[in-house]
Amino acid sequence: MRGKLVAGLLAAALASGAFMAAPGSDGEAIYLSRCMSCHQVDGMGIAGVFPPLVETDWVRGDRGRLIRLVLDGMMGEVKVNGVVYSGAMPPWKAFLSDDEVAELLTYIREAWGNDASAVTAQQVALVRKATADRATPWTAEELMERANQGIPGSLSTLFSTPDSTLRQ
Repeated sequence: MRGKLVAGLLAAALASGAFMAAPGSDGEAIYLSRCMSCHQVDGMGIAGVFPPLVETDWVRGDRGRLIRLVLDGMMGEVKVNGVVYSGAMPPWKAFLSDDEVAELLTYIREAWGNDASAVTAQQVALVRKATADRATPWTAEELMERANQGIPGSLSTLFSTPDSTLRQ
């Protein structure tokens, strides 16, 4: 009951403009309208239900993997900061442009003390093109495969090692 009350109050506050993003902060506005209900205003998620976006390699790690996750969604078990979550994240590729995905991911990679590099619309476009035939959400195991990391067509992908830090 309390959770529904809090969710209702947050929805009312959003509708009234109480959480307006700072000028030029489109990533934050997208986050508040699309992601906040699960991952919460502070990015901490809901314990045991929705994973946090704070201090996790899923956010701060490989940009290509994160872009894939947002474009096509993810389902099944995923371990985040030592806690196993089981659920689904919806795909956003039909609803967000390359610019919007880049702004959103740059925001979450820099918010709440995360210290990670920006994501560009060009990087999103390259991943979107490479995964255009994908019709199902990813699993955590698939996203750990080298072929599903990095930005297709970029030199850094050729010389990087796969991000395997999440297998713990």
